[in-house]
Amino acid sequence: MKLMNVKGTYDYMPKDMKIRNNILDVLRKNFEKYGYLPIETPMINYYELLSYKYNDDAEILSEIYRLTDQGERDLGLRFDLTVPFCKVVGLTKDLVLPFRRYEIGKVFRNGPVKAGRTREFYQCDVDVVGIDNRFIEAEQILMAINTYRELGIEVVVKYNNRKLMSGLIELAGIDKNKIDSVIGIIDKLEKVRHDEIKDMLKEIDVSDDSINKLFDLFQKNIDEYKDMANDNELVMAGVSELLEVNKYLEELDVLDKCAFTPTLARGLSIYTGIVFEFYDKEERISSAIGGGGRYDKIITNFMDNGNVYPAVGLSFGLEPIFVILKQEIEKTRLIDIYMVPLDTDTETLKLASLFRSEGYRVLIEMNKKKIGKCFEYAERNNIKYVMIVGQDEVSSGNYKIKDMDKKEEYSYNISELKEFLKNNN
Repeated sequence: MKLMNVKGTYDYMPKDMKIRNNILDVLRKNFEKYGYLPIETPMINYYELLSYKYNDDAEILSEIYRLTDQGERDLGLRFDLTVPFCKVVGLTKDLVLPFRRYEIGKVFRNGPVKAGRTREFYQCDVDVVGIDNRFIEAEQILMAINTYRELGIEVVVKYNNRKLMSGLIELAGIDKNKIDSVIGIIDKLEKVRHDEIKDMLKEIDVSDDSINKLFDLFQKNIDEYKDMANDNELVMAGVSELLEVNKYLEELDVLDKCAFTPTLARGLSIYTGIVFEFYDKEERISSAIGGGGRYDKIITNFMDNGNVYPAVGLSFGLEPIFVILKQEIEKTRLIDIYMVPLDTDTETLKLASLFRSEGYRVLIEMNKKKIGKCFEYAERNNIKYVMIVGQDEVSSGNYKIKDMDKKEEYSYNISELKEFLKNNN
């Protein structure tokens, strides 16, 4: 047997996990700061649930890991956390709206693998059901900007409206039944050459005249679309929602971090209004590091009780965030003090316990390595302080500590040592 990981899956060692856990801690803290409550849903779901509301040729369906259990049930591994959230709303009869939830959990997609995109990965989602205004979209965008900033990432927010896109496609003279397919193609306009887009559109029988109109219609600004609002109801609705969001973003002083992008669709056909994606301003990774939008129909259709369940949410991508922050791994310290006992095992344990109680992460050398090898180990593992604990140190009460960064050695009693560490960490 050849030992290897399945393509698109990875092992993460302690230094990696330090970064990943920090990301998750920051996300949880900010989610709860904005009033979102934690839930957890199963990874395994009925395939019928996962494929709900998607056409048979939808790209996402080809990426579902599909399986059958011993009862011959048609199952699949969840590909996102949004559909399971919709299921929770449908199953929880006493749910009080509006309901804000966050969930952090693994999802699976049998799709292309590249930097920041794996096949087994964490999604970190916030969603709210029961609010039908652009106030919540603006708050979620603001939350994302602030959360990414706390992670050390300045983002550019690209945003658009699916109603506007649908209206523009109608204005291009394209049959309404093809709108979702055309939106999926237009969503690739920033990544694929125009001639390739043209070929894709021709494959679904879009005429040359309509293709030319599409290329023209999808390169205008909001003011130009505003002038076209009377030509189509969907364009009017989309522009109205975009202007409302713009007003909030401007008053929140974050509009300069946002870029209206008329070709942005977010791919999935569940979206019904405002959509948005977040990109690293420094372009350390080209793909989106998060995104979301409004999806008013999916829970409404799940419930099917005559009521409307407006919903909007966003997802933070742990994997692309990790790729960006991975360069910090070499600076990450997992151990604060490395103690090397010289026939002072018990005394060193006591000393380590003292500093652990102060909050320091202390590693004791237990294999009796030579002192030179101990310093090499500390250097290799980015440990800042090394203490050699011999009989002389125990007897005198003065302990030598070496700062591996500055290559300097000091001698202090316990009280002085505590003060030194407090001022130099």
